[in-house]
Amino acid sequence: MQQLNQALEWLSRSYLGGIPVDRIATVVGVLLSYALAHAFQRIPARRPAAKHMFSIVSTVFLFGLVQEQYTGLLHLTVGAVALYGLMRLVNRAYMPYAVFLAAMLHLSYSHVRRQLNEHVSGRVELDYTGAQMVFVIKATSLAFCIHDGQQPQAGLSAYQRKNAISQTPDVLEYLGYVFFFPGFAVGPAFEMATYRRMVALDNARAQSQLPRRAYAKLFQGVLWMAVFVAYGGTYTFQALSERQFYAQRSFPAIALHLCVAGVAARAAYYTAWKMGEGACILTGLGFDGVDKQGNALWMDIANVHVRGVELGSSLRQLIDSWNIGTNTWLRHHVYLRLASQQAAAKSRASTRATVLTFLVSAWWHGFYPGYYLTFVLAALAANAARILRRNLHALVALDEHSSATRRTVRRAYDVAGWILSKYTLDFVAAPFMVLSFGTSLRIWQANCYVVPLAVLAIFVAFSGLGAGSVQVI
Repeated sequence: MQQLNQALEWLSRSYLGGIPVDRIATVVGVLLSYALAHAFQRIPARRPAAKHMFSIVSTVFLFGLVQEQYTGLLHLTVGAVALYGLMRLVNRAYMPYAVFLAAMLHLSYSHVRRQLNEHVSGRVELDYTGAQMVFVIKATSLAFCIHDGQQPQAGLSAYQRKNAISQTPDVLEYLGYVFFFPGFAVGPAFEMATYRRMVALDNARAQSQLPRRAYAKLFQGVLWMAVFVAYGGTYTFQALSERQFYAQRSFPAIALHLCVAGVAARAAYYTAWKMGEGACILTGLGFDGVDKQGNALWMDIANVHVRGVELGSSLRQLIDSWNIGTNTWLRHHVYLRLASQQAAAKSRASTRATVLTFLVSAWWHGFYPGYYLTFVLAALAANAARILRRNLHALVALDEHSSATRRTVRRAYDVAGWILSKYTLDFVAAPFMVLSFGTSLRIWQANCYVVPLAVLAIFVAFSGLGAGSVQVI
């Protein structure tokens, strides 16, 4: 595909401000998946094997030939076969844990390999690890769902009952699921039960809704791509680490640059995730049956709720609206299972499960120092924000008798909460984007370490000094 690479290089130089070709190739692959999704929907529901095979072949074409990730395709194929063998051969009681450990160790190898290559080349490149991260979520989720299918229904949560798999799928269905072409490179991740409902979709009324729903997501992706192209090269986190940049600017100017850089950086994720989401919808993914009136029901398969991230009034809302597929996996297949295993010590179960879930999330993302700076500070900042909201919310609570002045105060409180949450999010996310420990600390230094100092002050004020809850007078 040398001609395609040359065309993408010309496009990058001429119109896209020098965006790396590997990123453009990823977007091109996602866009091509729309055409393939239309063809996929034409395969009758009575021929599921043909749909599985079509998905596998499409992924080989998009990820292999278009994105030229031949090494990654080989790694993921070998990994998929090995994990399927574990699902078939290992005792059911231990099987999901064996699959989880094997998948995470393989992912760790890929992360280390990528970091070593980038250390030698001196630049960050897209490779197959992003696709492998999605693959790990799907393969390990399937293993736990197979395990749930062998357990008494009464002991399962509603989520586990809905997604439980009674027996291991055949190899073709399994590969069709983990190599599902529209979401293979960028997500979203989803359960096998969701995939099966999509493959079995044979409802003309529901299928007629797919193009409108899908292309609305594509339009959102295109808009965010325009934002990234327009501002991604001007507003960067990297600039905040350069002394000659921040030494000449006031703190408000630096804070504003940080927040705009955060939006510009997230625009790249919004572009890929919304485009990928639309392509998945076009195949019928997310179909969840019909109601009593025969209207189609749809699951939310989004990987991000942009409004929640950009306009949320609390840090928790911002975090919960980001990377939703990963959050769902961590919640249902890590945190809740760990918490239930520790039910004998309920007072400590939640804390231990939270810590272990944090470690799994960090492990899954990789080993760049920036990730760990982000995760640690995010956990502390979210806890501090919860303490602050719990103690201050009563001061601005409204009821039907609230005066106009009190309502104005509440609006000011909400606006202040949004501004502080946004700044905190971008401050916390900076190391995640720049990856380097030294660069991350310089960005925090340019911002006067405001967030860590504020978190410490909140912990001291409401815990160390026994401030307790604020009382309404």
